Amino acid sequence: MKRYWRLFRPHYAETQRLALPVIIAQVGQITVGLVDNMMIGQLGKTELAAAAFANTLFALPLIFGMGFSMAITPLVGQAMGKSKFKQLKALKTGAIITNSIMAILLALTCWMLYIFMSEMNQPDSIIEQSRSFFSIISLSIIPLMIFLSGKQLAEGLSNTRLAMVVTLIANVINIIGNYLLIFGKFGAPQLGLNGAGWSTLLSRIIMALIIMLFIKKLKPLRVSAVKVNATEAIQTIKSIFKLGVPMGLHMFSEASAFILAGIMIGWLSDTGLAAHQIVISLSTFGFMLYQGIGVGTTIRISQFTARQVPSLIKRASNASFQIVLAMVLVISSAFILLRNWLPQLFTNDAEVISLASDMIIVLVIFQVFDAFQIIYSSILRGMADATIPGILTAISYFGIAIPFSYWASFHGGFGEIGIWLGFPLGLSICTLLFHLRLKILNKNMAQIPTSKQ
Repeated sequence: MKRYWRLFRPHYAETQRLALPVIIAQVGQITVGLVDNMMIGQLGKTELAAAAFANTLFALPLIFGMGFSMAITPLVGQAMGKSKFKQLKALKTGAIITNSIMAILLALTCWMLYIFMSEMNQPDSIIEQSRSFFSIISLSIIPLMIFLSGKQLAEGLSNTRLAMVVTLIANVINIIGNYLLIFGKFGAPQLGLNGAGWSTLLSRIIMALIIMLFIKKLKPLRVSAVKVNATEAIQTIKSIFKLGVPMGLHMFSEASAFILAGIMIGWLSDTGLAAHQIVISLSTFGFMLYQGIGVGTTIRISQFTARQVPSLIKRASNASFQIVLAMVLVISSAFILLRNWLPQLFTNDAEVISLASDMIIVLVIFQVFDAFQIIYSSILRGMADATIPGILTAISYFGIAIPFSYWASFHGGFGEIGIWLGFPLGLSICTLLFHLRLKILNKNMAQIPTSKQ
C-alpha cells in the first residue's frame, strides 16, 4: 500500500494543482451567469426570454471556438516536454493567428444566425430584443478567441493560474458593468438588456488585453534569440487547424446534442422543459469539476507523450481516473440523497419538482460515464489525437443518444424522462470506444524503443 501511495501521490498532487485554478475560474463564470440572469430578470420575463434565446444561439459558435482553441494546449505541452523553444515561439505566433482567423469565421457564423433569427419560430415579443442583444454579444467572440489563445498557451506551459486570475477580474468587471449599464446607475446610460451585452463585450476585451500582456512574460516564451521563419509559422498554423477543427466538432457535438434534447422536450410540455433546465443546471456543477481534472490531465499527458514515457502516461492517466471516481461517488451520493430537495431551489411547482427529481436519477447514471469520457478524451487530447475521437463522439451522440432519446420519449412511452435516457446509453458506448482507442495508442507507443521508462 505504501509503495502504491508513493507511485501515485505525485500524480494526484500535480493534477489537482493544475485543475484547481480551472475549476475556480469555471465556478466564477457560472456565478456571473447566474448574476446576469438575476439582473436581466429584474427587467421582466420578456427580456429574460430574449437573453436566453440569444445566448442559446451564441453558445453554438462559442463552444466550437472553445473546442478549437484547446488544440493549442497539447501542442504546447509536447513542445515543452521536448524543450523545443523554437517550436514554442512558433506556437505562440500560430495560436494568435489561428484563433484570430477562427474568430472572424465564427463572427460571420453569428451574422448568419442573426439573419435567420426571425425565422426560428420564436415569440414575436422577444425577437427584436434578442436580435439587438445577440448582435452585441456576437462581437465578443473576437476578443474571447484572442483570450483563449493566451489561455491555452499558458495551460500548455502548466500555468493554469493566469487564466483563472484574468477570468475572475473580468467577471467582476462584467457584474459592475451590468449594474451600471442595465439600470443606468452613477450617470451611466440606462440600456436595459443591451447593457448586459455591452458589459459582456467590454469584459472580454479586457480579458484579451490582460492575457496578451502577461503571456509575453512567461519564461519559456521569452527566448528572444530564437527566430521563427515563415515556413515554420505556416506549418504551425496548419498543425493547430488540423487538430483544432475535430476538437471543436467534438465539443460542438456534445453541446448541440443537449440543445436538441431541450428542443425535443419542449415539444412535450412546459413542465418537462422546466425540469430539463433545472437538471441541466445541476449537471453543470459536476461537469465543471470533471472538466477541471481533464484540463490538468491533458497538460500532463502531452508532456509525457513528448518524452515518450508510456509508464508515466499510464500512471498519470490512472491517477486522473481515481480522482474522478472519488468525485463521482461523492457528487452522485449527494444528488441521490438531495434529489427531492434540489429542484425546490429553482421552483415551487410540484409537477416540475417531481419530474426533475426523477431526471436526477438518470443524471447520476449519465454523469458516471460522462466523467470517465471526459478523462479519456483529455488523455487522447494530450496525445494530440482528435480526429477519430471527434468522429466517435458524433456517432455516440447523434447516431445513438439522440435517436434513442427520441424513440424512448415519443414511441417507447417514457415521455419527458425518455429524452434523458439516451445520454447514459450514448455516453457509455462513447466511453467504451475511447477506451479501445486509447488501448491502441498505448500499444503503439509501447513499441517505441525508449530508455526513459
